[in-house]
Amino acid sequence: MTLHLEEHMKRLVVACLITSLVVILGAVAWTQERRGGNRLPLDLDFYTYIGSFAMPDTGSPIYGMHHFYINKRGFDAFKKRTVYPDGTIIVGKAYDIVPAYDGMNEGKQIYYTYMRKESRTKEAKETGGWIFDLFNAEGTPMERDLKDCFACHLLAKDSDYVFSKPLK
Repeated sequence: MTLHLEEHMKRLVVACLITSLVVILGAVAWTQERRGGNRLPLDLDFYTYIGSFAMPDTGSPIYGMHHFYINKRGFDAFKKRTVYPDGTIIVGKAYDIVPAYDGMNEGKQIYYTYMRKESRTKEAKETGGWIFDLFNAEGTPMERDLKDCFACHLLAKDSDYVFSKPLK
């Protein structure tokens, strides 16, 4: 009977240690992301394409041909058209527009747009829970502009401030 109890206790201790390790590693990753500020995800190649649009007006702050990608965390909400969970990241790649015989083509990349859902943070309280950033083509932060980006995204309030929608 004592041997059985000792074996049970060993398994319980091992399970607790493994659980603690997983929680600690997750907290470290979360803290490192916050400490470094927003930056483009290193795993962008694993994001899912969700849509494109073109703004040919060179005077517009959103000039360019845009292609948007979402991380795994937000993809289910995108497909189901539900509220996005915290940790959702949507990255847009914006390209110069080059006239073509049949319309327009994309030229060189000019910047990235970035949205991250962090509804519990103080800085996103007035922007529907989203943080907005802009990066140059090399991935260096250009500016942080919560209010101007959000003013436009208010038009998409019914879809949690995201314009892209899945095809039916």
